[in-house]
Amino acid sequence: MRASPVRMSPTPLPDARAKRRRPVWPFVGFGIFVLGMVILGRFVDLNRHIQIAQAWTGALGALAPAAYIVVYVVATLLGAPGTPFTLLCPFLFGVVPAIAIMIVASVLSAVFGFLIARYFARDAFVERLGGTQTYRRLAALVEQHDWLVIPIVRILPVAPFTMVNYGFGLTGITFWRYFLWSSVAMIPTDALLVMSADLFYDATTYGQVAWPLIVGVITTAVLVAGLLVVGRKTLARL
Repeated sequence: MRASPVRMSPTPLPDARAKRRRPVWPFVGFGIFVLGMVILGRFVDLNRHIQIAQAWTGALGALAPAAYIVVYVVATLLGAPGTPFTLLCPFLFGVVPAIAIMIVASVLSAVFGFLIARYFARDAFVERLGGTQTYRRLAALVEQHDWLVIPIVRILPVAPFTMVNYGFGLTGITFWRYFLWSSVAMIPTDALLVMSADLFYDATTYGQVAWPLIVGVITTAVLVAGLLVVGRKTLARL
């Protein structure tokens, strides 16, 4: 039997002036993130920590990818940020395997978070999230325009990944629509983060870059940006 959604009154969309201001903060956040990575690379011995992680995965052998996925899913369900796992993954498994691993891991975490909130701990999450203004706005928009809102929320982290997953489970959206629109955004986003991490590390550590990787980063960045721009413009016209 389908779970009844948390009913929220429709929330009006922001006015035109708010929409013009809002695109600025993602670029500021990205700039801060890049600056943080530069500072981290300057003062932290990344090679040493990467070698420790590589020794751990090497000891697990063929089970390492599955173990990494399990650790990611459990950690993110408990509220840990997923980005550090995504950025570390290419140094443990290589770029292409890391993209596949992170897609599986992030999709599984999103699925389990949704199902837990909808069927196993609904009352607890309704009590925690249902009364917040952010969730009321999210729920109202998702139930009206899920195909637009879910990819936008996945690309622009307006709330922690874990809370977003749980929050979607309380809405009236069907599981398969949630799965589809979440995957549409998470697949290119995971690929972009993995390739960017590897590219950034090679450029800052060895002073060299792989042109196929640059092409991949640019392509996925354009795709992610395109999804975001089209989604926001379409939502603004509704």
